[in-house]
Amino acid sequence: MKRLFFFLVVSLFLAVSPGAYAQVKFGVKGGYNITHMSVSEDVLHAENRNGFFIGPTLKCELPLGLGFDLSALYDQREAKIGELEPVTLTQKMVTIPANVRLTFGSRSALGLFVYAGPQIGFSLNDDEKVYDQVRTWKYKESNFSVNLGAGLLLLDCLQVSANYNVVCGKTADVTWVSARDKVEDELESKTARANAWQLSATIYF
Repeated sequence: MKRLFFFLVVSLFLAVSPGAYAQVKFGVKGGYNITHMSVSEDVLHAENRNGFFIGPTLKCELPLGLGFDLSALYDQREAKIGELEPVTLTQKMVTIPANVRLTFGSRSALGLFVYAGPQIGFSLNDDEKVYDQVRTWKYKESNFSVNLGAGLLLLDCLQVSANYNVVCGKTADVTWVSARDKVEDELESKTARANAWQLSATIYF
């Protein structure tokens, strides 16, 4: 997955040859996460929580409404897990989304666009966190996900958008001790996944 991601990013840049018409703009992107954390087989209760992301972004527009954008974002997501004594866990990442976009309407006045593309995230969390007497939560060092979204471009300088970020694979492992018999305890492990709705605004310079 990582090789595919980097191959796509390089391909996007190579598509913009020196002789081709392309408008490149830099900006700052920020937004709001609504994270849906799920644990395999529903062995642990999890609730939706909030978060945010912010960082620099680059947008390249090609003829016929085509284009792409590439960002480097600090992304923070939260999950509230457990029922009797719920605990809020915070996931901190550097994410790099690379989206292909198609714009309808006027870019200089009002344009509607749709976009999709891969995203890779690198964890900034500690190796693991114990949140009760027997359970341990460990985020993955990196994860691969896909974005699907749409938005509005106003006066070619302000962009608002909404997308769903779907994680491919797992976000974290949760492990606990289960006493299956009177002689020996056994470690059980399940996987967790943190998909998110993301609402964002971008200002281009």
